[in-house]
Amino acid sequence: MRPAWLALLAVPPLLDTAFRSILACASRRSRRASPEEARWLVLVPAREEGRAVEPTLVSILAAGTGHDVRTVLVLDGDDAAAAAVAARLGIGVRVKTPAGPSKAAVLAWCARELESDLGSRDAVLVLDVGSLVSEDFFSGSWPRGADAAQAFLRGGGDGPGRAIALSERRAQEREDLGREALGWAVRLRGTGTALTPAAFRSIMPQLRTKVEDLEASLLLAASGARVVMMPPRAWVGDEKPERVVVAAGQRARWLAGRIQVLGLRARALMRLAWERPLEGVAFGAELLGRPLSLTALARMIVAAVLAGTAVSGSGGMAEVALAALLVATVAADAALVGAGDAVSSAWSLLVSWLAALALLPRAFLGWIRGRRS
Repeated sequence: MRPAWLALLAVPPLLDTAFRSILACASRRSRRASPEEARWLVLVPAREEGRAVEPTLVSILAAGTGHDVRTVLVLDGDDAAAAAVAARLGIGVRVKTPAGPSKAAVLAWCARELESDLGSRDAVLVLDVGSLVSEDFFSGSWPRGADAAQAFLRGGGDGPGRAIALSERRAQEREDLGREALGWAVRLRGTGTALTPAAFRSIMPQLRTKVEDLEASLLLAASGARVVMMPPRAWVGDEKPERVVVAAGQRARWLAGRIQVLGLRARALMRLAWERPLEGVAFGAELLGRPLSLTALARMIVAAVLAGTAVSGSGGMAEVALAALLVATVAADAALVGAGDAVSSAWSLLVSWLAALALLPRAFLGWIRGRRS
């Protein structure tokens, strides 16, 4: 059988590359929303983090000086060390028991149990332990008329962490700003994510997967919500894992969550595609066409198979053309992401993704600890 059918496997990443190129062009004319002052509720979910919560809480206190900011450390299970740090800093603590099974469950719990806090606020900011907010984060940074907003992330780290941070930065600068310019919903990224209380109450109880940020992004987009980027001054520092084994655990959870989103949120994806076809198709291509590290490797393998059939005489020019197209898309992806800026880090990230495949069953069945280096 002629193996040209293998090219079908590359359709989602091919479409994803095309849409990412369009978004990169659109990002040059991004329309920014006018920011305004807001009364903030900052939620910091934490599970067995101990004293590691202190830098995050201190940065919130420093940035919140002179602004209406209420901070709550949300402990997923008892954590005496973390609670002591919060008490010393004068920050409120709420404890969810029993702990688990996911961050999504914690956020759903907050939507139910923190009603009094939500009722007196204009915006709810979710920060991971380890994230640090910029000094003027709360200075008139809420985009007027938005239902949700994502802060710019400034990641750091060596090894796979450097490649992860670079990819994330490129995604926000060239994809999310492009989505904003086209009137599409930008992607929420877990930390530095903000929603109005109404959107928080609506979306968080619906979350069911291990990638609550991507799931919430899809649910908001499908509901027609306005999701934009926050002003550049409102950024969040977020250190990335520097060890391959830690990065692999995070990537395994991410893979498992994307598969869950495809299974559990197919209806939301179809609704988005029905109401806004281009945005819906682009979202579907993103879900099926990533992670780029693995799909780029898969495309190169498919291209090699197609080229091999042409060399052996069992294929023809069609196979050669398809192989060339696949290689071209991989080159385009490398240019869009800027992989040349961190070649060695990109290789360590690829190793992390391959290791994540081995950890995938565990990610589905249990909880993988993702401590930072």
